[in-house]
Formats: sequence, C-alpha cells, structure tokens
Amino acid sequence: MTAHNNQTNNQPAVHNNITLASRLAGAVWGHLVGDATGVPYEFGPPMRAEDVVFGHTGSHHQPAGTWSDDGALMLALLDSLLKARFNPEDQGKRSLSWYRKGTYAPGAKLFDVGTTTWEAMAALQSRVPALDAGPTGERSCGNGSLMRILPVALLGPDIRPARLVERAHLASRVTHGHPRCQVTCAVYCLAVTALLRGQSPDDALAWALAEYPLACGDTPELEHHAAAFEELRTWTSRSGRGFVLDSFWSAWDAFAGAADYADTIRRAIAYGGDTDTTAAIAGGLAGARWGWESIPLEWRRGMRGHEIAQPLVDRLVAKKTDARTSTGSPLRVDELNLNGTSVEGTGRVGITFLPGKKCWGYTGDHWRDLDLDLARLRELGVDALLLLNEDEELAQCQVSELPAVMAADGPELIRFPITDTHVPGDPLAYREAIRGLVERVRAGQFIVIACRGGIDRSGMSAACLYREIGLDFDEAIRRTQAGRHNSIQERHQQAVVRAWPPIG
Repeated sequence: MTAHNNQTNNQPAVHNNITLASRLAGAVWGHLVGDATGVPYEFGPPMRAEDVVFGHTGSHHQPAGTWSDDGALMLALLDSLLKARFNPEDQGKRSLSWYRKGTYAPGAKLFDVGTTTWEAMAALQSRVPALDAGPTGERSCGNGSLMRILPVALLGPDIRPARLVERAHLASRVTHGHPRCQVTCAVYCLAVTALLRGQSPDDALAWALAEYPLACGDTPELEHHAAAFEELRTWTSRSGRGFVLDSFWSAWDAFAGAADYADTIRRAIAYGGDTDTTAAIAGGLAGARWGWESIPLEWRRGMRGHEIAQPLVDRLVAKKTDARTSTGSPLRVDELNLNGTSVEGTGRVGITFLPGKKCWGYTGDHWRDLDLDLARLRELGVDALLLLNEDEELAQCQVSELPAVMAADGPELIRFPITDTHVPGDPLAYREAIRGLVERVRAGQFIVIACRGGIDRSGMSAACLYREIGLDFDEAIRRTQAGRHNSIQERHQQAVVRAWPPIG
C-alpha cells in the first residue's frame, strides 16, 4: 500500500510504511499525552517550560496520565472513521456514548467539558441532526473541535485536499458550528497531512495556508469561510487562552519552535491558560512529525487508558499500512510436539517472535504493542521466555524497555543474545542454557523461545532442545519445522544441531 498517491512536487513521500505507522501512532498518542500532561496545569498563569513535569496533579485532581473530554472525543471520532468511514451522524452517536456512559474516557469519568460541547450534547440528545448540533454563535468559538479533529487528517492523507477540507468542516460542526472553528480545523488537518508526508513545519504550514482557499472551491458557505480564514491567517495573539484561532497559533508556535516532542509539550503548557488544549493540539503535530518513538518512554507508559486507545491506534495503523498489530493479529505461539520424548507429559515448549516489535521484514510487517503481546503470553500460561535478541536489536525494533517491563509484570525473562543469522559465540554456555530449559520443562513449566522472527535462532534453539532430550538430528529438525513453518533453514545453524552436544 502506498503512503500517499496524490502528491504535488513540494510534498515529499513517506519513504516507507514503518515511518508512516510511527507518525500515525505518534499523532494519536502525542495528542493524548499532550492533553493528559496539560490537564493539571490548566487555568494557571504562564510559566517556564522547564518547570513542566509529566504526572503533576493540579486543579482537576485527576489521576496522572488522564486525558480530558477532548481526548475522549478525538478517540470517538477516530472510532467512527474506522468503522463507518465519514459519517457525522455516527460521530454524533459516539460522542453521545461518551457523554452518557463515559466511553473513550479513562475510568469512564467526564471532566473539563466546555460550554459549547455541553450545548452540542444537549442538542444531540434532543435528536437534532449531528451537522446542526454545534452552536454557531459568536460566543461559541472555543477550541473543542480543534482538539478532536485530528483523525480526519490521519484517515485522509491520501485523499484530495478539497475532500479533506470538506470533511473537516463537517466534523467540526458536530460540536462547534462557527465558521472560525470549521476553517481552523481544516487548516490544521491540511498541515497534519503535510507533516505525515515528511514536510518541515514551515513548509507544512505554508502549504496548508496556500491550499485551503483553493480547496474550498465555490461552496454556499464560501463567504463566511473566506472571512474566517482571513482572521486565522492574520491572527497575532499567542496567549493559549482557549479561543480557537489563538489556540491554533499558540500550539503551532510551541511545535514549530521546539527541538522534539517533549520540548513541544513543555512550550505549549508554558503559555498557561487552556494548557490541555494547547498541548493536545501541539502534541498531535509533534507526533505526526517525529513519530511515536519521540514521545518519552515514561510519558507513554505513564498514561492511563491504554486499553481504550491502543486498539484504535492498531486499527488505524493496520488500515493505512497493512501492518500486523497486536489487536488484529494476537501474538501466536507455535507449540512443539514432545510426544514420545523423555519430557512427555511434563511441561511445554513453544516458539514465537519478538513481543512488541515494530519492524518491517521477511517475516511480515509488524507494528505491535509490547503490553498486549506480554499479556497474551500470560494468558497462554507461559512461565518463561528465552529471548535470543541482542540489546541493539531490541532498540532497532523499538522494544528496549522489554527487559524492564518483563521484570515487573512477567513472564520470567531468560537472556541468551545471539547475533541475527549467526550461531552462539560460546557453545558451552549455550548448552547450559538449553539444559536449563529442559530442567524447567521437566518441572512442568511452559517455556517459549523467541528471536526477531521466531525462525532461525529460535528454530536452532528448539532443535537443540530436542537433541538434548534424546532425538537424533533428522527428527529434531523435522519436529522443529513441523511446529514452526520455515524455521531453521540456514545450514550453519543446522550444523550446530547436528554437532550436539557441543564439545569444549
């Protein structure tokens, strides 16, 4: 699947799907982390960026890492677009589900809901059509719809700008119907699509501002949109106070002048005022530019509501890149046949690939979630994981935190690093590791072996385990390949199995 197939000369292509996956996931999580980081500081005075701390508890008294109503309604729109394409009525229904049941909100709790959003929810409850629900008065130019519009851009980087602008206008109207809100949402969406394609902030903004009037075309609302666009284009305030035009420019300047994601969020919150709004809008931009991995690990892992957001992120990434995710393709463990061996009826042995990996390769394209994959291992009853990856490889697959996470939540981790496509550097230590696995199996444990793809190094180790419990070379290879398709094809790795046990 191509990342973008409707480009102009000044819109560089995303060079691969893993970059696109990272930017899509980064935009969603960047928005949520920004919202949650900004919530405790809301209504406070301007401050120094270096004084902003993730996890601070402030005026709302919400648990650290909790996003507000706008994060929830952003996810409601994302869910709607993933399930029903573009349908404002469906968007309205999912927004009402949030309002009535707390859907999409951590702990199902609503807080920090703006006046315009309350009015829109009341209209939806009274069965007002979704496109007429958002108030349109001069006092209804808050930033709520701008905080929720991001999914329109994430699902639409490969559609015509005119169609993207139309969708942004309509999606805004569900909660905020004033032309200023519609226009600002549309320009934001255009800028995000440019960032997804790899443009710099300056180029992305210039393209969005140049493209918007062209994309509007000859519509009945053209006069109102043109006036609102001119207000946006010439707006000079950067107060972070919550008015939609001001919020856009405050967030944009925080992002465009930042060195990275964390710097973006700290700069956004430093304005004071409506800090969760400014940080969420800027966070979506920063995530779209620098990707998922740019969000500090402790911020990502400190968020509540992963069980709400991660399945939606997985579906988004799978839809736009065809990658396999932990939600769509739960971690599979291929169990080995131990019948007729000396450990029959005791424990179990399986093979899988690196949990949580984010990489493209010959075993498939994967954008996986470490927590979901480890939860799958626990669900299957796995007692210990023999991991054959080196630290550098964990970093390449964006799971450097795996050892620390498994130490806290299990299963037990056993490390024996082997360079990809190679054989063990210390044959005697390797035999001791395999012997240790056999003893665990005899004790009734379920042991799983993993490397990057669960093919060569894992297959070699499984076959060596078969040899350690008494099978000959041919049977060890046959059973390993029967259990894990295409495993242990390399002759130099088969040679390790043939020569078992190693002699020092």
